[in-house]
Amino acid sequence: MKKFYIVLMTIVVEALLLWGVSRILGWKLIDIIFLGGILIFGIKWLFSLYIHQENNEFNAYVKGDTGQDAGGVRPFEFNMTAIDAGLLLFIAGSFLITFGTYYSYFI
Repeated sequence: MKKFYIVLMTIVVEALLLWGVSRILGWKLIDIIFLGGILIFGIKWLFSLYIHQENNEFNAYVKGDTGQDAGGVRPFEFNMTAIDAGLLLFIAGSFLITFGTYYSYFI
């Protein structure tokens, strides 16, 4: 149940954040909701990748400088958390909403 609330709060916070951005830019929310969701997920994913890369660099530096095994260099693995699930659900929902709104333009 706790994970459900985390997913729900992630979706609500992301929607409020994109609504605020749409108000600042003077655009309609429907125009930025899908690409904004992808952008937020991409930022989160790139931040995780960056942290992992920094840890690998530190471990390699310690191993090269002192000879001690500090954890080794490991490949990046994306782990699905409740926040990631909320971000992906938001992207899927916003795609459906955007597609439904602009359906007449696709035909």
